[in-house]
Amino acid sequence: MRVRLIANPSASRVDPALVEGVARRLSTVADVDLRRTERAGHATELAGEPGADVVIGMGGDGTANEIVNGVDPGTVVGVIPAGATSVLARQLGLPAQPLHAAAVLAAAIEERRWRPLGVGSLNGRLFTFSAGFGLEAEAMRLVAERRAARPDHRRPGDLAVVGSAISVLRADGFALRERMTIRAGGDDIRAAYLAIANGHPYTYFGRIPVRTAPRAGPGSALDAVAVGSLRPAQLWRLAAYGLVWPRHAAGRDRHVAYLHDIDVLDVSADTPLAVHVDGEYLGQMDAAEVRYRPDAVRVLIAPGAAASFPAPEPEAAGT
Repeated sequence: MRVRLIANPSASRVDPALVEGVARRLSTVADVDLRRTERAGHATELAGEPGADVVIGMGGDGTANEIVNGVDPGTVVGVIPAGATSVLARQLGLPAQPLHAAAVLAAAIEERRWRPLGVGSLNGRLFTFSAGFGLEAEAMRLVAERRAARPDHRRPGDLAVVGSAISVLRADGFALRERMTIRAGGDDIRAAYLAIANGHPYTYFGRIPVRTAPRAGPGSALDAVAVGSLRPAQLWRLAAYGLVWPRHAAGRDRHVAYLHDIDVLDVSADTPLAVHVDGEYLGQMDAAEVRYRPDAVRVLIAPGAAASFPAPEPEAAGT
């Protein structure tokens, strides 16, 4: 078995000694080709190079996203959580500690424990757990600017993300105004903010799961949450529904539309809006095609997560 380990030196919890330790653990079950990223997009290039049966990303969700967008069909993907949040790794049931996660992945390689994972695509760019338009993506833009200005290019913490969101709201007078039309299932929905989920939790605030789309999961296609216009006194919904009381998922709020298990979603913005995938700011867009791609990639999983994922095809299990 040939494993390519792609480490992002700028990820929040990556250091040279830890990278070497992870490589040693993986080398007990496979030949390891260790690569380090040098710039944005480099992980996609490295993942697409021939010669690997398994490609494992060591970094944050941005690194994992680049790898998923680069691997050839049939290549198995693994994730070593070493970023600020590492949502995908948590959804796959992996330990938070990188060396422990490496041991779990080594066992998964030896046992051929991988599963198909459906993902979303936004104008052709794959995303593994989330995408969004508006408020959240604008906050990611500010975080990306702060990260670029840092000498080590490491991502600021979760409080910086919250602070950026507050700055975006302040600039809009602490209100949300409808700026896009969402078409799904033959219906047109006007919205100020859109969150698209491929799993639950949507993300994390520290150790606290954010329950933006609590019905999302590997057994269904995408879920989407479209928030309409909100006045300042109505903004409590954003925090309450995400962290405490997800009543919106049952369709109990006329200001928030919840769409479950959707394969096709189109967005048309009145003016270009900020967009993110898997927490990475993509830029501004005035239109987007969002599609669900079942069984798009195969992922290594922890033993406890196996029951949550579809069973692998026989030919995939024996590759």
